[in-house]
Amino acid sequence: MNPNDTTVIERFVRGTLGCQCPDEVFRHVEVGPLLLPAGGATGRRLVIGDRLLIHLVAAPGRAYEPGWIERLAAAGRDERDRLAFNRYRLVVASTAEAADRTSLEQRFANALAGDDRAHLHVLAADLLPIV
Repeated sequence: MNPNDTTVIERFVRGTLGCQCPDEVFRHVEVGPLLLPAGGATGRRLVIGDRLLIHLVAAPGRAYEPGWIERLAAAGRDERDRLAFNRYRLVVASTAEAADRTSLEQRFANALAGDDRAHLHVLAADLLPIV
């Protein structure tokens, strides 16, 4: 995907992630690298209209590995708050089984207890426009 192709990103954010962002936020889309606190892995960072922060990452080989989802959740929340964005979405590309996905969702929710402006999406890698 061409990082400048905002149509693909808008389709992903609205269709796949279910975001109901107004049209005007898609006038400004940033795509860049993401250095992750969990073991130095990399991913992609999307900023939509200076309102929505999205981190796209690949799950480690073992999705149940302790601590990685919690570190990512905290880092994303902290960046969202520091930059005064409205929402944070962590998108994890994974082949995890349903039970592992449920565990990841619970761990994410526990790490950000009560934060209704942060969301986790565990998706198959082929659903992500870039990683």
